Amino acid sequence: MSIMSSVYRLAKMIALAALIAALIGCGFHLRGSGGNSNFAQKLYLDGPGSTSIFAGVFATALSNVGGAVVNNPAYSTAIVYLHRATYQRQPITLSRTGRATGFDLSYRITFDVRTPKGEIIQPRREFEVKRDYFNDQTLPLAQIAEEAQINEALSQEAANSLLRRVVNSLRKKPDESETSPLTPTDKKS
Repeated sequence: MSIMSSVYRLAKMIALAALIAALIGCGFHLRGSGGNSNFAQKLYLDGPGSTSIFAGVFATALSNVGGAVVNNPAYSTAIVYLHRATYQRQPITLSRTGRATGFDLSYRITFDVRTPKGEIIQPRREFEVKRDYFNDQTLPLAQIAEEAQINEALSQEAANSLLRRVVNSLRKKPDESETSPLTPTDKKS
């Protein structure tokens, strides 16, 4: 009976390996795995939030999908104006002794998207990425490291969300040929 179970287990592992190989071979990639390099856009970051740590995380997310952050707005496809990119930590629960044990961690991003000429493509928007975090005060060093990892994950999630919003606003941007006024044709009578 044990020989049959080990043969069955081996057959399952071979089938699973074949399935994984087939999915990799057909071009299947998990979302956000960096397999899509179709977004070859050059973006310029501007505004008060453009010098924050978040701007570096956003630049990394952009380069993962084939884009780049440029240093001159004239060379960009669009300007992402970061009004604000802030990390917030708010206590939401208290222990019996009155110490904060539960926290609401969030990244709040306020941005708009403009053309290199300064015309607004996407008006000012704000979004927030949140996570709850429990800290029982028993291992403070480990909890500081855990909170730092959550902060990093939040900033990456916010950068990917901002990138998706910028991509959508650039896709919705009307072509200049569609918005140019029609010239009347001369009719000969």
